Amino acid sequence: MLSREQQILEWIKQNPMISQNELAELAGITRSGVAAHISNLVKKGFLQGKGYIVSPENYVAVVGGITLDIFGIPNSEVIEKKSNTGVIYSDVGGLGRNIAVDLTKLEIPNYFISVYGHDSAGEEFKKDALEKNLDITYSKQISSIPTSRYLYINQTSAKRIFGVDDSRIHDEITPEFLKERMNILSNAKMIVLDPNLPEQTISWIYQNFEQPLFADSINKLSRLKNGIEALDTLVLNADESTAITDVEIKDHNSAKKCAAELVDMGISNVFIYDAQLGFFYQTKSNAFYFPVEAKKVLNTNGVGAAAIAAIVFARRRGLDDEQTAGVARSAAQVAMTTYLNIFEGMTPEFLESSIKNK
Repeated sequence: MLSREQQILEWIKQNPMISQNELAELAGITRSGVAAHISNLVKKGFLQGKGYIVSPENYVAVVGGITLDIFGIPNSEVIEKKSNTGVIYSDVGGLGRNIAVDLTKLEIPNYFISVYGHDSAGEEFKKDALEKNLDITYSKQISSIPTSRYLYINQTSAKRIFGVDDSRIHDEITPEFLKERMNILSNAKMIVLDPNLPEQTISWIYQNFEQPLFADSINKLSRLKNGIEALDTLVLNADESTAITDVEIKDHNSAKKCAAELVDMGISNVFIYDAQLGFFYQTKSNAFYFPVEAKKVLNTNGVGAAAIAAIVFARRRGLDDEQTAGVARSAAQVAMTTYLNIFEGMTPEFLESSIKNK
Protein backbone atom coordinates (compact mmCIF):
# COMPACT_ATOMS: atom_id res chain seq x y z
CA MET A 1 0.00 0.00 0.00
CA LEU A 2 1.30 3.47 -0.85
CA SER A 3 2.13 5.71 2.12
CA ARG A 4 -0.54 8.28 1.16
CA GLU A 5 -3.15 5.54 0.93
CA GLN A 6 -2.06 4.23 4.33
CA GLN A 7 -2.44 7.70 5.80
CA ILE A 8 -5.94 8.11 4.34
CA LEU A 9 -6.92 4.64 5.54
CA GLU A 10 -5.84 5.50 9.09
CA TRP A 11 -7.92 8.70 9.03
CA ILE A 12 -10.95 6.72 7.85
CA LYS A 13 -10.41 4.13 10.59
CA GLN A 14 -10.45 6.92 13.15
CA ASN A 15 -13.53 8.57 11.61
CA PRO A 16 -15.52 6.34 9.22
CA MET A 17 -17.87 9.24 8.41
CA ILE A 18 -15.12 11.68 7.42
CA SER A 19 -15.83 13.49 4.15
CA GLN A 20 -13.54 13.54 1.13
CA ASN A 21 -13.22 17.31 1.53
CA GLU A 22 -11.99 16.85 5.11
CA LEU A 23 -9.53 14.19 3.96
CA ALA A 24 -8.29 16.51 1.23
CA GLU A 25 -7.69 19.29 3.77
CA LEU A 26 -5.77 16.95 6.09
CA ALA A 27 -3.68 15.46 3.28
CA GLY A 28 -3.06 18.75 1.48
CA ILE A 29 -4.33 17.38 -1.84
CA THR A 30 -7.44 17.84 -3.98
CA ARG A 31 -10.73 16.11 -3.34
CA SER A 32 -10.41 14.28 -6.65
CA GLY A 33 -7.00 13.05 -5.49
CA VAL A 34 -8.59 11.68 -2.34
CA ALA A 35 -11.31 9.99 -4.40
CA ALA A 36 -8.64 8.26 -6.48
CA HIS A 37 -6.88 6.95 -3.37
CA ILE A 38 -10.17 5.72 -1.90
CA SER A 39 -10.99 3.97 -5.17
CA ASN A 40 -7.63 2.21 -4.98
CA LEU A 41 -8.25 1.19 -1.37
CA VAL A 42 -11.61 -0.30 -2.36
CA LYS A 43 -10.02 -2.19 -5.27
CA LYS A 44 -7.33 -3.56 -2.96
CA GLY A 45 -9.93 -4.74 -0.45
CA PHE A 46 -8.97 -2.38 2.36
CA LEU A 47 -12.33 -0.57 2.15
CA GLN A 48 -15.84 -1.71 1.32
CA GLY A 49 -17.10 1.82 0.77
CA LYS A 50 -18.27 4.61 3.09
CA GLY A 51 -19.80 3.10 6.22
CA TYR A 52 -22.81 4.01 8.29
CA ILE A 53 -22.35 3.99 12.03
CA VAL A 54 -25.14 2.61 14.24
CA SER A 55 -24.75 4.06 17.72
CA PRO A 56 -25.25 1.81 20.75
CA GLU A 57 -28.59 2.40 22.47
CA ASN A 58 -27.06 3.43 25.80
CA TYR A 59 -23.89 5.47 25.42
CA VAL A 60 -22.13 8.41 27.08
CA ALA A 61 -20.90 11.49 25.21
CA VAL A 62 -17.63 12.96 26.53
CA VAL A 63 -16.80 16.51 25.43
CA GLY A 64 -13.35 17.68 26.46
CA GLY A 65 -9.66 18.03 25.87
CA ILE A 66 -6.80 16.01 24.45
CA THR A 67 -3.35 16.89 25.77
CA LEU A 68 0.17 15.55 25.53
CA ASP A 69 1.42 15.62 29.13
CA ILE A 70 5.12 16.13 29.79
CA PHE A 71 5.99 16.03 33.47
CA GLY A 72 8.94 15.76 35.80
CA ILE A 73 9.17 13.90 39.11
CA PRO A 74 12.26 14.85 41.17
CA ASN A 75 14.13 12.26 43.20
CA SER A 76 13.95 14.43 46.31
CA GLU A 77 12.37 17.67 47.50
CA VAL A 78 12.67 20.36 44.83
CA ILE A 79 15.37 23.00 45.30
CA GLU A 80 14.43 26.24 43.54
CA LYS A 81 16.75 27.73 40.91
CA LYS A 82 18.78 24.50 40.83
CA SER A 83 18.88 21.50 38.53
CA ASN A 84 16.94 18.71 40.24
CA THR A 85 17.62 15.10 39.29
CA GLY A 86 14.57 12.99 38.60
CA VAL A 87 12.55 11.29 35.89
CA ILE A 88 10.72 12.95 32.98
CA TYR A 89 7.61 11.27 31.61
CA SER A 90 5.50 11.82 28.50
CA ASP A 91 1.95 10.48 28.30
CA VAL A 92 -1.12 11.09 26.16
CA GLY A 93 -3.69 12.73 28.39
CA GLY A 94 -6.24 15.49 28.60
CA LEU A 95 -9.10 15.49 31.07
CA GLY A 96 -11.79 14.55 28.56
CA ARG A 97 -9.59 11.94 26.91
CA ASN A 98 -8.70 10.35 30.26
CA ILE A 99 -12.38 10.09 31.19
CA ALA A 100 -13.25 8.55 27.82
CA VAL A 101 -10.44 5.99 28.12
CA ASP A 102 -11.49 5.07 31.67
CA LEU A 103 -15.09 4.64 30.49
CA THR A 104 -13.89 2.43 27.65
CA LYS A 105 -11.88 0.30 30.06
CA LEU A 106 -15.04 -0.03 32.17
CA GLU A 107 -16.85 -1.29 29.04
CA ILE A 108 -19.14 1.76 28.92
CA PRO A 109 -19.91 2.73 25.29
CA ASN A 110 -18.91 6.33 24.69
CA TYR A 111 -18.07 8.83 22.00
CA PHE A 112 -15.24 11.25 22.66
CA ILE A 113 -15.75 14.68 21.09
CA SER A 114 -12.64 16.87 20.90
CA VAL A 115 -10.05 18.49 18.63
CA TYR A 116 -6.36 17.80 18.07
CA GLY A 117 -3.63 19.07 15.79
CA HIS A 118 -2.13 17.74 12.59
CA ASP A 119 1.26 17.29 14.26
CA SER A 120 3.34 14.62 15.99
CA ALA A 121 1.30 14.86 19.21
CA GLY A 122 -1.94 14.54 17.24
CA GLU A 123 -0.63 11.47 15.43
CA GLU A 124 0.45 9.99 18.76
CA PHE A 125 -3.05 10.57 20.12
CA LYS A 126 -4.65 8.83 17.11
CA LYS A 127 -2.37 5.84 17.48
CA ASP A 128 -3.08 5.68 21.20
CA ALA A 129 -6.85 5.98 20.60
CA LEU A 130 -6.73 3.08 18.16
CA GLU A 131 -4.79 0.93 20.64
CA LYS A 132 -7.24 1.72 23.45
CA ASN A 133 -10.40 1.26 21.32
CA LEU A 134 -11.33 4.88 21.97
CA ASP A 135 -14.08 6.02 19.60
CA ILE A 136 -13.08 9.42 18.19
CA THR A 137 -15.49 9.37 15.25
CA TYR A 138 -16.81 12.79 16.26
CA SER A 139 -13.47 14.38 17.11
CA LYS A 140 -11.69 16.55 14.55
CA GLN A 141 -8.08 16.95 13.47
CA ILE A 142 -7.15 20.57 12.76
CA SER A 143 -4.20 21.59 10.60
CA SER A 144 -3.68 25.18 11.76
CA ILE A 145 -3.28 24.80 15.56
CA PRO A 146 -0.98 22.45 17.52
CA THR A 147 -2.30 19.71 19.75
CA SER A 148 -2.63 20.81 23.37
CA ARG A 149 0.42 20.23 25.58
CA TYR A 150 0.76 20.42 29.35
CA LEU A 151 4.15 20.71 31.04
CA TYR A 152 4.29 20.32 34.82
CA ILE A 153 6.54 19.51 37.77
CA ASN A 154 5.44 17.67 40.92
CA GLN A 155 7.02 17.44 44.34
CA THR A 156 7.89 13.94 45.55
CA SER A 157 4.61 14.11 47.54
CA ALA A 158 2.71 14.38 44.20
CA LYS A 159 1.75 17.98 44.96
CA ARG A 160 1.91 20.14 41.83
CA ILE A 161 4.60 22.84 41.92
CA PHE A 162 3.68 24.54 38.67
CA GLY A 163 2.36 23.80 35.22
CA VAL A 164 2.33 25.44 31.79
CA ASP A 165 -0.81 24.77 29.78
CA ASP A 166 -0.88 25.36 26.00
CA SER A 167 -4.47 24.38 25.26
CA ARG A 168 -5.54 27.10 22.82
CA ILE A 169 -6.79 24.48 20.35
CA HIS A 170 -9.66 23.70 22.72
CA ASP A 171 -11.12 27.12 21.90
CA GLU A 172 -12.18 25.46 18.62
CA ILE A 173 -14.78 23.39 20.52
CA THR A 174 -17.43 26.06 20.05
CA PRO A 175 -21.22 25.75 20.17
CA GLU A 176 -21.13 25.74 16.36
CA PHE A 177 -18.69 22.81 16.41
CA LEU A 178 -21.01 20.90 18.74
CA LYS A 179 -24.14 21.77 16.75
CA GLU A 180 -22.65 19.71 13.92
CA ARG A 181 -22.69 16.79 16.40
CA MET A 182 -26.09 17.60 17.87
CA ASN A 183 -27.64 14.21 17.21
CA ILE A 184 -24.89 12.30 18.97
CA LEU A 185 -25.17 14.62 22.00
CA SER A 186 -28.97 14.60 22.08
CA ASN A 187 -29.15 10.80 22.01
CA ALA A 188 -26.54 10.25 24.74
CA LYS A 189 -27.85 8.96 28.07
CA MET A 190 -25.28 11.08 29.93
CA ILE A 191 -22.89 13.87 28.95
CA VAL A 192 -19.50 14.44 30.57
CA LEU A 193 -17.62 17.70 30.05
CA ASP A 194 -14.43 19.31 31.28
CA PRO A 195 -13.46 22.97 31.84
CA ASN A 196 -10.98 22.91 28.95
CA LEU A 197 -13.99 23.96 26.89
CA PRO A 198 -14.65 27.67 26.28
CA GLU A 199 -17.04 29.15 28.82
CA GLN A 200 -19.63 29.92 26.12
CA THR A 201 -19.57 26.27 25.08
CA ILE A 202 -20.13 25.08 28.64
CA SER A 203 -23.06 27.52 28.99
CA TRP A 204 -24.51 26.25 25.70
CA ILE A 205 -24.33 22.64 26.97
CA TYR A 206 -25.99 23.67 30.24
CA GLN A 207 -28.84 25.28 28.33
CA ASN A 208 -29.46 22.68 25.63
CA PHE A 209 -29.41 19.25 27.25
CA GLU A 210 -31.58 17.66 29.90
CA GLN A 211 -29.58 14.46 30.38
CA PRO A 212 -27.50 14.13 33.56
CA LEU A 213 -24.43 16.34 33.11
CA PHE A 214 -21.16 15.32 34.76
CA ALA A 215 -18.08 17.51 35.06
CA ASP A 216 -14.55 16.90 36.24
CA SER A 217 -12.76 20.07 37.19
CA ILE A 218 -9.23 21.35 36.75
CA ASN A 219 -7.75 24.78 37.40
CA LYS A 220 -10.28 26.32 34.98
CA LEU A 221 -13.11 25.75 37.43
CA SER A 222 -14.39 29.31 36.96
CA ARG A 223 -15.64 28.33 33.49
CA LEU A 224 -18.11 25.93 35.09
CA LYS A 225 -19.45 28.36 37.66
CA ASN A 226 -22.04 30.30 35.63
CA GLY A 227 -24.98 27.89 35.55
CA ILE A 228 -23.27 25.25 37.68
CA GLU A 229 -26.63 24.19 39.11
CA ALA A 230 -27.20 22.35 35.81
CA LEU A 231 -24.63 19.74 36.85
CA ASP A 232 -25.74 16.40 38.20
CA THR A 233 -22.24 15.52 39.44
CA LEU A 234 -19.03 17.50 39.96
CA VAL A 235 -15.62 15.94 40.72
CA LEU A 236 -12.83 18.24 41.93
CA ASN A 237 -9.83 18.36 44.22
CA ALA A 238 -9.61 20.17 47.54
CA ASP A 239 -7.88 23.28 46.17
CA GLU A 240 -10.50 23.68 43.43
CA SER A 241 -13.28 23.24 45.99
CA THR A 242 -11.85 26.06 48.08
CA ALA A 243 -11.58 28.30 45.02
CA ILE A 244 -15.32 28.12 44.41
CA THR A 245 -16.65 28.07 47.99
CA ASP A 246 -13.95 29.96 49.96
CA VAL A 247 -13.98 27.07 52.46
CA GLU A 248 -10.42 25.91 53.10
CA ILE A 249 -10.32 22.13 53.35
CA LYS A 250 -8.07 21.06 56.24
CA ASP A 251 -9.83 17.95 57.53
CA HIS A 252 -12.94 15.78 57.30
CA ASN A 253 -15.26 18.44 58.78
CA SER A 254 -14.12 21.27 56.51
CA ALA A 255 -14.43 18.94 53.48
CA LYS A 256 -18.01 18.16 54.52
CA LYS A 257 -18.80 21.87 54.87
CA CYS A 258 -17.29 22.65 51.47
CA ALA A 259 -19.19 19.82 49.75
CA ALA A 260 -22.43 20.89 51.41
CA GLU A 261 -21.99 24.42 50.02
CA LEU A 262 -21.49 23.00 46.53
CA VAL A 263 -24.68 20.96 46.86
CA ASP A 264 -26.48 24.11 48.08
CA MET A 265 -25.49 25.70 44.76
CA GLY A 266 -27.71 23.15 43.05
CA ILE A 267 -25.26 20.35 42.21
CA SER A 268 -26.79 16.98 43.13
CA ASN A 269 -23.57 15.06 43.82
CA VAL A 270 -20.03 16.18 44.69
CA PHE A 271 -16.82 14.13 44.97
CA ILE A 272 -13.78 15.89 46.49
CA TYR A 273 -10.33 14.31 46.66
CA ASP A 274 -6.98 15.20 48.19
CA ALA A 275 -3.79 13.11 48.22
CA GLN A 276 -3.28 13.71 51.94
CA LEU A 277 -6.75 14.31 53.38
CA GLY A 278 -8.74 11.65 51.53
CA PHE A 279 -12.01 11.38 49.60
CA PHE A 280 -15.41 12.90 50.31
CA TYR A 281 -18.68 12.13 48.47
CA GLN A 282 -21.71 14.30 49.16
CA THR A 283 -25.26 13.95 47.82
CA LYS A 284 -28.38 15.87 48.75
CA SER A 285 -29.10 13.39 51.53
CA ASN A 286 -25.89 11.50 52.34
CA ALA A 287 -22.19 12.11 52.99
CA PHE A 288 -19.28 9.65 52.97
CA TYR A 289 -15.62 10.07 53.89
CA PHE A 290 -12.65 7.76 53.20
CA PRO A 291 -8.99 8.29 54.17
CA VAL A 292 -6.16 7.70 51.70
CA GLU A 293 -4.87 4.16 52.18
CA ALA A 294 -2.33 4.02 49.35
CA LYS A 295 1.18 3.47 50.71
CA LYS A 296 2.62 6.07 48.35
CA VAL A 297 0.85 8.62 46.16
CA LEU A 298 2.75 8.95 42.88
CA ASN A 299 0.60 11.36 40.86
CA THR A 300 -2.88 12.88 40.97
CA ASN A 301 -3.27 13.86 37.33
CA GLY A 302 -5.69 11.04 36.43
CA VAL A 303 -7.55 10.84 39.74
CA GLY A 304 -10.57 12.97 38.87
CA ALA A 305 -11.07 11.20 35.54
CA ALA A 306 -11.02 7.80 37.24
CA ALA A 307 -13.50 8.94 39.88
CA ILE A 308 -15.99 10.40 37.43
CA ALA A 309 -15.82 7.29 35.22
CA ALA A 310 -16.53 5.16 38.30
CA ILE A 311 -19.51 7.36 39.22
CA VAL A 312 -20.92 6.95 35.70
CA PHE A 313 -20.36 3.19 36.08
CA ALA A 314 -22.25 3.25 39.37
CA ARG A 315 -25.14 5.22 37.91
CA ARG A 316 -25.52 2.80 35.02
CA ARG A 317 -25.48 -0.15 37.43
CA GLY A 318 -28.09 1.45 39.70
CA LEU A 319 -25.81 1.50 42.75
CA ASP A 320 -26.91 3.37 45.86
CA ASP A 321 -25.12 6.42 47.28
CA GLU A 322 -22.87 4.40 49.59
CA GLN A 323 -21.83 1.99 46.84
CA THR A 324 -21.25 4.91 44.43
CA ALA A 325 -19.03 6.62 46.99
CA GLY A 326 -17.10 3.38 47.44
CA VAL A 327 -16.38 2.73 43.77
CA ALA A 328 -15.42 6.39 43.21
CA ARG A 329 -13.00 6.21 46.11
CA SER A 330 -11.53 2.89 44.88
CA ALA A 331 -11.01 4.27 41.36
CA ALA A 332 -9.52 7.53 42.62
CA GLN A 333 -7.14 5.79 44.99
CA VAL A 334 -5.68 3.33 42.47
CA ALA A 335 -5.21 6.23 40.03
CA MET A 336 -2.85 7.72 42.61
CA THR A 337 -0.60 4.65 42.43
CA THR A 338 0.65 5.27 38.87
CA TYR A 339 2.65 8.09 37.33
CA LEU A 340 0.59 7.78 34.15
CA ASN A 341 -2.90 9.12 33.44
CA ILE A 342 -4.71 5.78 33.30
CA PHE A 343 -4.57 2.89 35.77
CA GLU A 344 -4.26 -0.21 33.60
CA GLY A 345 -6.25 -2.34 36.04
CA MET A 346 -9.39 -0.19 35.74
CA THR A 347 -12.01 -2.80 34.81
CA PRO A 348 -15.64 -3.58 35.71
CA GLU A 349 -14.36 -6.55 37.72
CA PHE A 350 -12.08 -4.28 39.76
CA LEU A 351 -14.93 -1.92 40.69
CA GLU A 352 -17.31 -4.81 41.37
CA SER A 353 -14.77 -6.41 43.69
CA SER A 354 -14.40 -3.13 45.58
CA ILE A 355 -18.13 -3.30 46.35
CA LYS A 356 -17.99 -6.95 47.47
CA ASN A 357 -14.93 -6.38 49.64
CA LYS A 358 -16.41 -3.35 51.37
